[in-house]
Amino acid sequence: MHLSNSIKVSLLLLLHDADALSITESSRAQTARSRLSEAFKSPSKKMTLHPELVLPEPSDPTALLLRASEVTKLSSVIRTRAKANAVFVEGTVDALLPMAKEQEDARGNFPGPVPIVYSWKDDGSATLTSCLEQLSTVDGVEGVLLPFFAGKEISSVDMYLEQMQNNPSLTEACGEIWGVGLQPIPEITLMNGSEWEEEDVARLVDAVKDTCCGMDPVSIVFTNGEAVEEETDNAEGEEGEDDGAEPSTPKIVIPKTVSTRLAFIGSTRATAGEGRMNHAISQLKSSNFNGAFLRADCVPGYRLNPDLNVVGGFWSAAIGDLKSLKSKNFNFRSKVKLEKDVPMEWYNYQKDVMDSGALGVSGGGGGVNSDAGDYKGF
Repeated sequence: MHLSNSIKVSLLLLLHDADALSITESSRAQTARSRLSEAFKSPSKKMTLHPELVLPEPSDPTALLLRASEVTKLSSVIRTRAKANAVFVEGTVDALLPMAKEQEDARGNFPGPVPIVYSWKDDGSATLTSCLEQLSTVDGVEGVLLPFFAGKEISSVDMYLEQMQNNPSLTEACGEIWGVGLQPIPEITLMNGSEWEEEDVARLVDAVKDTCCGMDPVSIVFTNGEAVEEETDNAEGEEGEDDGAEPSTPKIVIPKTVSTRLAFIGSTRATAGEGRMNHAISQLKSSNFNGAFLRADCVPGYRLNPDLNVVGGFWSAAIGDLKSLKSKNFNFRSKVKLEKDVPMEWYNYQKDVMDSGALGVSGGGGGVNSDAGDYKGF
């Protein structure tokens, strides 16, 4: 693969061993590493929170014009009200541009910009090289999420190494991302039920380093496999879901021997309600993760109603609650009765949070009416 001549690459490739390369980061890549490190790791060791935003691709010309203003507004909400630590964005690079501009224009202000990680999907719509050519001139984007092995699950280090033999282009892809001044962020999907000893985790991190041109990535995202699908199926409109079910978080404990080398982010698709998101965050923290990648699936009904105003309102309330140290014993009316109120879901989130007592008001909210779409907490 070759990069466009318009891309200024200060990337030195040296022979590392028979299978990997070692690199020297450009100044832009070093800046991106610094910004993402600060976003992914809290000095106070609190969990950092990173929502996933899926930007729609309208086919109607009028909707296409309106999308830019909607994305700009969403970007401002994520920065000023939700106060996310970083944001993962899926969609076309063109859809991303208004968000990147809004974030970069906020540099030097308070609240400052939220680092953007572009989630690349190998769906045939655009090659990684063409996306990087566009991203190379976009300020505000700091990294690219790269699903290793196209999301195929692994259950051991040996299985990882076997998959690498079948996917040698991953090292070249990481080098391309570094070459345009961004940070590659590997996403590794773990097979549900697989067991990982501390030594195995350390070996896996070393193997990922070799894949990434012989340099530790700024972060690794771990995602759970089959349990994700099971929980998503149960969460879509099932009122009788087992509240005590395990959240879909990766079952792996990060050992101290590697925790200082880079940031470890755990992915969760736990649908909001009955404290499921809070429980997922607690599970990740107890496994020594630095932060949580909050998938779009956390938003109830988002596939039915991907309204960006609704999404922004949800994350403003959810992230504020997940970061709060106040009691989670409060009732919350979500206005989510999907078969009746989809266009209005999450519209009045902020008012509901205040009325419910989530911000510390004594007395709490009223009774919970499940038939009306109520639930307790996030």
